[in-house]
Amino acid sequence: MARGHGRILTSIWEDTDFLALDEPEQRLYLFLISQPNLNHAGLLDLTLRRWSRKARGLTVAELEKRIGVLEAARFVVVDDDTEELLIRSFVRNDGVWRMPKVMGAMVSGALEISSWRLRRVLLAEMDRIPLNELSDEPGSRGISIRQQVAEHIADLRKGFGSPPTDPNGRGSVTPSDTPSGTPSDTPDEGGPKASTHGRAPTSRAHSPAPAPATNPIEDVWAEEPSEGEPADEAEPSDPAEPVGATITQIRPDVEQACVLLADLMEANGCRRPAVSKEWRDAARLLLDKDGVPLDDVLGAIRWSQADDFWRSNILSLPKLRKQYDTLRLQAQRGRVQAAAPTAPRHMTDEEKKRALQF
Repeated sequence: MARGHGRILTSIWEDTDFLALDEPEQRLYLFLISQPNLNHAGLLDLTLRRWSRKARGLTVAELEKRIGVLEAARFVVVDDDTEELLIRSFVRNDGVWRMPKVMGAMVSGALEISSWRLRRVLLAEMDRIPLNELSDEPGSRGISIRQQVAEHIADLRKGFGSPPTDPNGRGSVTPSDTPSGTPSDTPDEGGPKASTHGRAPTSRAHSPAPAPATNPIEDVWAEEPSEGEPADEAEPSDPAEPVGATITQIRPDVEQACVLLADLMEANGCRRPAVSKEWRDAARLLLDKDGVPLDDVLGAIRWSQADDFWRSNILSLPKLRKQYDTLRLQAQRGRVQAAAPTAPRHMTDEEKKRALQF
């Protein structure tokens, strides 16, 4: 589910780096941290055209220029090749690191990051989390909050794995000295990255700090995950991805389930949904953890999209997984018979038959 609000710390109005920004850049930063699709890792898709429609007279070129200023001041990190933007200090400033369950969702969201540049930045941010401020008292499960958060950070590092020698084909980038606690921090060494979107180059307000002589995460920054609608996401105990798994790992059975639901939703008149990582996670968990055979998963998808009530409620694989037992029981009680006459006209007789069998 999209976020309903964005968290803005009142201390931002005492932050010297933020106050050094012009009003348009300040507004843009507040705009970014209040986006409904911002995940718990601080990740956003770089959708300049859509953002330009949020203010009269705003253009893509002007947005690129303002983002360049924010990137130079290290409020954000951008990868134009993967079209991703990371709000660098989001995990710390939004309080994500204080809540183990939210940190778990953060890790799931971070694993969606395609850019190795953004991953390195996020991993560097993990080193700055003050674990010593978290409670070390054992909780109900015998594990302290500090230990749970530390384990999530370790899972993130394992999930990212080893970075390529030459990320994005532009060579490695070594983080600068440990930045301050403000949203901006010291700029990266070497100046702003070239933009494939034609973003205007900007000069940095500060001289770049030299890279530290020794850095335990040299050339390995990182990022964090987002969480979807609480009711639809995988349970916190469900690993969104096996540790060390390849982020682009594709399974034919998972893809078949996801594509079928997307196809039937589109045929029912919905805007075709994107097959996201959350969809694949839910399909994988339904098949593997819940032990539902692929044919039954496909039958549940067909049945739900042939039913007048469920077709408007099952609009994602996470929702299908959550409601699977209810769907199965209703089908077994013969309620599908009432829905059959209203099956979409595009469905063949064979598809209707399979839906009825489920």
